[in-house]
Amino acid sequence: MADLTIKPSDEARMAAGRLSAQAKADGYKAEALHTYTDTSGNPLYWRIRGKRDDGEKWIRPMHHDGSQYRIGEPTAPAGGKPLYGLHALALQPDDAVYLVEGEKAADALLRLGHVAVTSGAADSANVADWTPLAGRNVTIWHDNDDAGAKYLADCLPLLQAAGVTAISIVDVSALSLPSKGDVVDWLTAHQPAELATLPLIEVEMPDTGPEPFERDSEPTPWPADCLPGAMQQAAQAIAEHVQAPEPLAGMAVLAAVAHVAQRIANADHPKMGAMPCSLFVLSLANSGDRKSATFSLATRPITLAEIEQRQRHKTQAEAVERQAAAAKPQERDDIRQDMPRDPRTIYSEATLEKIVRDFVQGSRPALSWSSDEAAQFFGGHTLKSDTRAGALGVLTKLFDGRGVERDRIGLEAGSGVRYNVRFGLFLSGQPSVIASSLTDPLLRDQGLLPRFLLSSPPSLAGGRFLDESTLTQRADHDQRLGRYWAVLTKMNKQPETVDQYGGLELPSATLSSDATALWLAFYNATEARQAPLDGDLTGSLQAFGGRAGELAVRVATVFAVWRHFEQPAEHLLVSGEDMARACSLVSYSLAEWLRLSETNQLSATERDAQELLKFLQRDTSKWQTFGKLELGRYAPSSLRKDKDRRNAALNELVSRRWLSFDGNKFHLTQSRESSPAVAVSAVPAVFTPDSTLRNSKNSKNSNSNSPKPSFSEPALSSPAPVTTVPPGTALDSQSIDDWSAAYEAADHLLTGTDEVKF
Repeated sequence: MADLTIKPSDEARMAAGRLSAQAKADGYKAEALHTYTDTSGNPLYWRIRGKRDDGEKWIRPMHHDGSQYRIGEPTAPAGGKPLYGLHALALQPDDAVYLVEGEKAADALLRLGHVAVTSGAADSANVADWTPLAGRNVTIWHDNDDAGAKYLADCLPLLQAAGVTAISIVDVSALSLPSKGDVVDWLTAHQPAELATLPLIEVEMPDTGPEPFERDSEPTPWPADCLPGAMQQAAQAIAEHVQAPEPLAGMAVLAAVAHVAQRIANADHPKMGAMPCSLFVLSLANSGDRKSATFSLATRPITLAEIEQRQRHKTQAEAVERQAAAAKPQERDDIRQDMPRDPRTIYSEATLEKIVRDFVQGSRPALSWSSDEAAQFFGGHTLKSDTRAGALGVLTKLFDGRGVERDRIGLEAGSGVRYNVRFGLFLSGQPSVIASSLTDPLLRDQGLLPRFLLSSPPSLAGGRFLDESTLTQRADHDQRLGRYWAVLTKMNKQPETVDQYGGLELPSATLSSDATALWLAFYNATEARQAPLDGDLTGSLQAFGGRAGELAVRVATVFAVWRHFEQPAEHLLVSGEDMARACSLVSYSLAEWLRLSETNQLSATERDAQELLKFLQRDTSKWQTFGKLELGRYAPSSLRKDKDRRNAALNELVSRRWLSFDGNKFHLTQSRESSPAVAVSAVPAVFTPDSTLRNSKNSKNSNSNSPKPSFSEPALSSPAPVTTVPPGTALDSQSIDDWSAAYEAADHLLTGTDEVKF
């Protein structure tokens, strides 16, 4: 097996000789120069080891700061100091790993071709970065003394937290080692082949890693052909051009068409009669998943038309104001009565209060609110203030088509009432938005969430690559979008019919016999799912099942209005195909609500534990290891003030394996999957050598020709005074001889070569 040790360069050996000059004068003899490297074998820093005849050791770290060698280590990153032997981990990624106590012991195994690592001395475990061992089988071989037993106890929880696959311990009590005996002592008396017969104690490992608070589940497949005609083609085109999930594009198209359809026709519920076809749509996607871009393409004709109309409105309004300003004071109010109404129909930067006031003061009779900040909607002023119950009431009344009412003191305060108006809502945001909302009894009991159609597709981030051919494919030139925009423009130009009070007068879209039959089957099947004993839409989800039939009628009506303009017909009729597609889409939404509900239903203690975990993960350097008293001083305020509640949260995190407890300290787990707190990397950035080192063509086991490494932060982690190589001093060949001899002597220990005198 190949020797896996890294030999220090001549330059490093000479520097070590100079920096240890005083130690040599004090009687210490060179024993070894250990090179800490990154996974590519590039040196990060060194550890000089000397020893006197009386057994006393002299060990010092050495690094290069970009201009000279210094005693001390580079500043350790937040994740911890790098392990010794990282290069061997990378060279032989499938091999089992020995974890030993000290670099000398690691080198003894590395020379035999075995992967071996160490954090250093017996007291070094808690400052090391153990994440490179994630997924590896590790055998711990500690020294035969109390310090070695402590090293073992320190390493065990850290290895489990780092996500190693399996842990075994060499039973040193069965090796007949002397006190303080180690790997080197054992190898002196045994053949390397006997390593396979070492007595091992297997450590019982948890079956899984940390138990997540949000259970992973497969997103619901987007139903094929769930949109009619050019709507379906447009959704596919938008998904392709924006490189967004198709459910995100499909919901954007549905919301855009529903925005216009709500002012053209009413739905005709088989049981309840006429109702709006307005829709509330919620799309959940991560930041950067291009939510806004999909909605922008879906609503382009509406947006362009409103830009022109609002510019014209501004000019007309300014003219009226100039006329009023030039008139007598008593005539100004009459002149302002001719002020044209605001043509806006889609609000983006708005509040519910603003929309209600505009309705009351004579806005267009059908409005929609679009926002990609769903978090601000559910967790902002509107639904978190003292009047949130009233705000929820306003939203549900608007959805139901029961008009708006605004009571304020004084005529100038904007009081009033308006009926027969329509309102749509299209929200998008990150999946975490809905977590607390699903457990909010007011949002459920008032029935706001069950009124939403939901999609929460998987992200495409990381796979949205471009090539030269895709650069020539423009949305503007896509015939699928051209046909969709043409129909949407035609719908948008349809004149509104209003009564004398500014309310809409709308025809109802009649359900065909096929549509009615399909709706009945869907309604009854969904009702059966609400059975208390064996249904899956029970408890907090019952309201979602109860609203499904109405949503299917509304969506089918939107499809019927679309077809009426895509393929004009004498009567506005909801066909069987319209209803089939609508039921498919509502079933998709129900499945998504069910999936997220199962994911996010947590008890009060689980929510406390989740909050505490997020707090700890915000600063892993501080909270990697901590005690109860420290947490009591700095925990989130809700837990800081309640000891019992804080302890319950800690117990929950331990039971879910996010924390381990050694009887004195808690240790934070670094998740293998993709912990939100810890980036798993073999060597943190602060220890990354200069790019010239990366590109050097060194032997994997020798750095004798390596350029000098430079470090991003040369400051020392040790408070001891800095000793540097004196500038201008000639290189001392004796220093090279000392360290070469030390390494050859170490080689002799294992290979039987001729002994070299120090």
